[in-house]
Amino acid sequence: MDDVVAGLRAELSAVVHEPGDDEYARATSPDNSSYPQRPCAVVRPASAEQVAHVVQIAWQCGAPVVVQATGHGAGRPVTDDQVLLDTSALTDVSVNVSRRTAQVGAGAMWPAVQEAAHIHGLLGLSGTSPTVGVAGYTFGGGVGWFVRKHGLASGTLRAVDYIDGAGQLRRACDDATDPLDREALLAFRGGAPVGIATSIEIELFRVPELWTGSLLWPQSAQAAVIAGWVSALEVVSESVTSSLSLLQLPAKGPFPAELLGATVVHLSYASPDGAAHLDVVRNAVRDAAIPVVDTTGPGDLQSLSAIHLDPPAAVPARGTGRWLGGEATDFVGSMFDAARVGQPGGLSMVELRHTDCADYGPAGALTTVPAPFLLHAVGAAPDDDARRRIDTVLGDVEDAGRVADIGRAATSFREGQPDAGDAWESSEQARLRAVRAALDPERVFKFQRHPVF
Repeated sequence: MDDVVAGLRAELSAVVHEPGDDEYARATSPDNSSYPQRPCAVVRPASAEQVAHVVQIAWQCGAPVVVQATGHGAGRPVTDDQVLLDTSALTDVSVNVSRRTAQVGAGAMWPAVQEAAHIHGLLGLSGTSPTVGVAGYTFGGGVGWFVRKHGLASGTLRAVDYIDGAGQLRRACDDATDPLDREALLAFRGGAPVGIATSIEIELFRVPELWTGSLLWPQSAQAAVIAGWVSALEVVSESVTSSLSLLQLPAKGPFPAELLGATVVHLSYASPDGAAHLDVVRNAVRDAAIPVVDTTGPGDLQSLSAIHLDPPAAVPARGTGRWLGGEATDFVGSMFDAARVGQPGGLSMVELRHTDCADYGPAGALTTVPAPFLLHAVGAAPDDDARRRIDTVLGDVEDAGRVADIGRAATSFREGQPDAGDAWESSEQARLRAVRAALDPERVFKFQRHPVF
């Protein structure tokens, strides 16, 4: 590894960081802090050309390259025989209003895109957390607040500027001259990464009247709120995306004193089309039990990123994500109880997202919503013993919803997991492996959640 570090230092000294450097410490402190990261060097390129140069040097020296921007997907250690390529400096965002698209650097996070788009009456299909990178989120499918009306974020992916395993700059798009680049786009759309993205082009959408809301009840209201929510889902329009969860609130924070440190029932929802659509859900759950907190009202970029109550700081998380069929509503209480939220050894949060969407996305590994519900559960897991305990509880939650499970994992919700689980059938895996092998035959790239590719 001395050779690769020397090579990087000789040609890219301004963007190379080694242990003891402040930038090294920052880059090796991912959002998911489950595993230690001690690469031989961190490289933080400022351009696509520099990314390509890093890969060329690593390829020539036979050094593996691990790619990371925000680190939400970190699911295994980064060791001292690897180079960590940090794309967080690639943050340029530009909006093409007439085409309703945005060109987004691979290190940009959603607030930058939404702020640039919102002034033109447009928004992208962002997720629940404001600290998620746009590129990684989109490649993982992307289940956001407008999923019921507009589908998955991966379906909005129009092009990817990327680097292959030999350090060559390429562009994946539907009309690419090289068939391999067309195949790469299909892989980037909700599948396994097949190269290092430097920039992506995504579609934007008009949002006529954004409304958002976050409602909280004590855990004692769980059964009543579940019943009210489930009844509303039978009649609510596609304009409303909602998530019902059970979570543990912190001991300090912007919540009523009676809820601090307690396990609470939490409903979060959003509509791009105004209050009337949200009222269908709001009235049903309020009739079932009066919430302690109800922030329902005209939304903005801040509320859209805050209503899910994602933790603001890095956490060592272990999670699961499963796509569930319509029968899931019969097992909400059982799944919530199995999570043991607020109990010793239990999870931090369990949720069921309503994702029912009739639209079909463009060709891709995952561009169409697979099922009407998404189960997500997560717990704190800072070490191996904690991971084993949390995995047992995650298994219990999955078992509680097994009857409704369609047999497909939601990869981007598998926090701190070393693989993608059963996200794809064998034929889909074979196709993803083929394009990966063609673009990175020497396996220079080590992607956190896709070791089999």
